[in-house]
Amino acid sequence: MTTFNLHISILPCRILAGILSAVVLQSCDTVVEATMPVSSSGIPQASTEVFKQKYPEVGSFIFEPLEKDKTWQTEFVTTVGKVFCLVDYQGEIIDANNLVGIPKTLPEAIKQHFNSQYPSAEILAVYDLMKSTTLTEGYKLVIKTANNTTLHLYYDSANAFVRAQTLSSEKALSIIFTSTDQINYDTQVPVVVKQFVSNNQLKNASMVIYQLSDKSYKLFVNFRELSNGALQTFEIVLSETGQVLEWVSSIENNYAYKVLNSSNVSSKTKSYLQANFSNWQFDYGIVKTIFGQNKTNFVALKTGQEDSYIITEEQTNEHNLTIIHAQVLAENKLPDAIKSTLSSTFPNWIFVNARMVYQPSDPNNAAATEPDHFQVEIKQGAVRYSVRLAADGKIIYQYQIQ
Repeated sequence: MTTFNLHISILPCRILAGILSAVVLQSCDTVVEATMPVSSSGIPQASTEVFKQKYPEVGSFIFEPLEKDKTWQTEFVTTVGKVFCLVDYQGEIIDANNLVGIPKTLPEAIKQHFNSQYPSAEILAVYDLMKSTTLTEGYKLVIKTANNTTLHLYYDSANAFVRAQTLSSEKALSIIFTSTDQINYDTQVPVVVKQFVSNNQLKNASMVIYQLSDKSYKLFVNFRELSNGALQTFEIVLSETGQVLEWVSSIENNYAYKVLNSSNVSSKTKSYLQANFSNWQFDYGIVKTIFGQNKTNFVALKTGQEDSYIITEEQTNEHNLTIIHAQVLAENKLPDAIKSTLSSTFPNWIFVNARMVYQPSDPNNAAATEPDHFQVEIKQGAVRYSVRLAADGKIIYQYQIQ
């Protein structure tokens, strides 16, 4: 079960994509135990193997404990940028965020203005306002207000508020996919766009160019900063004559995780638990923040010896809940496809234990009954293996238990 929050620049609006996203319960700043980051040998093997298999090009992972023996976070650089993840002791990636933009702290004066003027709003994205590839002249915040309106807030280089703007919808007449090093050879690219790229000596990067209905052009430029692994983006709006109407550079969303104690679980989630689970036990809780704002709460619980759940609650979407259900399985409950794969891969295998994780479900609809994956532990002779399989029996990954 993996949640992705992926920052992608697309016309006409910025899309935040995710399988699971959820939020807010009350913030909890309690630190269970002050601990230093640990190597992968310091956490359960299941929690490290999932990263080794999912990101085979990464040489090593360093984990920072959140709640002792329950949850860890890890940040690492892949071939396409940086990733910031939350994993639990069962080897489930609870949250995975692809980091886009340059790491940078939002100035305190801007935070204070935003919090005082828009206390119920949510920050969706933060940008540098650019004068050139290396010079900035302020900041832009894209926020969603309590009434679901998207605003662009502009601040100058002294961090003073300038204006709030609601942008009208944009309609693209054409789209061109190219790159900065090929742009001069592409006859479809307008001359004013070629001139902008030449004048500013943009680095080698992929480009998407939109011609808008008002005859302006919107450019999305994406490139890697090899020094820190960041995936950097420029979003540029040019007039028909080539005048720069807006030029922004994305700032990396400032994600962080904090421990959520059982006493801080929201009334929304507690009401749902009390109505649907008679004897639930709190397992662990985590709050994800973005630029210091509570964004998502993850509450894990157990009911008896067989079933466990992860419930996510999101600040947006009227605090809707999303639920992942995991169930312990006996050998005779394993589907034939799973048994067949195990038998062909591990002749004479012996069952040890198994767990089935269902697909995410919305509690307002019918509960999910389709499996997402199976985690099966077996023995082959004296050697033990853990195998994760898709619902159709295909092996997702396997490892020998140390």
